[in-house]
Amino acid sequence: MISMKRGFSILVLLLIATSIQAQDAGGRLMAILEKYGQVPTYKLNVVYESVNDRMGFSNTQNGVLVVDGDKYIMTFGPNETWLNDGKTEYIGTKEEDHSQILYFCPGQNTEAIINFGAMTTFFTKDHKGVIEGSNIRLRPNNEMPYVEVYVETENGNLTAITATDDFGTAHKFILSNFSTNTAGTKFVINPKEYEETIDERKGCK
Repeated sequence: MISMKRGFSILVLLLIATSIQAQDAGGRLMAILEKYGQVPTYKLNVVYESVNDRMGFSNTQNGVLVVDGDKYIMTFGPNETWLNDGKTEYIGTKEEDHSQILYFCPGQNTEAIINFGAMTTFFTKDHKGVIEGSNIRLRPNNEMPYVEVYVETENGNLTAITATDDFGTAHKFILSNFSTNTAGTKFVINPKEYEETIDERKGCK
């Protein structure tokens, strides 16, 4: 049986270790923010993997994300576009038998698990967590569409971000080919290409 004194000592050591881990995580997050937060315009290749083992489904899509200040456009092939043009957020999807476009006020896109416009930095504030090797496991301080974020890095570079929701679905974004060359990008979408319109905007039209 562990004595009360020894048990208390172990508890203190665990608390100290946890505190050090949290400080290390905070330092790592600051380094990421300093590296990526100073780059308002960039382009990334994104492999999106959505997996829920308990519910038995998985999905993989290849996309390209371009960010320019408060604007972003994420495209998954020719049939799925996520766009913020600075005034409105859109999701346009095309399928063989149906197509639709959704409108949201900026920051109110309820379909997004994370903010694509802040893909590289959204987790650097209002989160707390611990270091796991070269990676960081985080939980948001406030209610978010996800309950945990797992940030993977290599030599200080972001390589993947996984946001897990309360259904147990892991939304993983594998990042590559980071570039500041965004020449030729147009932050536009044509509503006439979609059969159905769903307007979720409130007070920002």
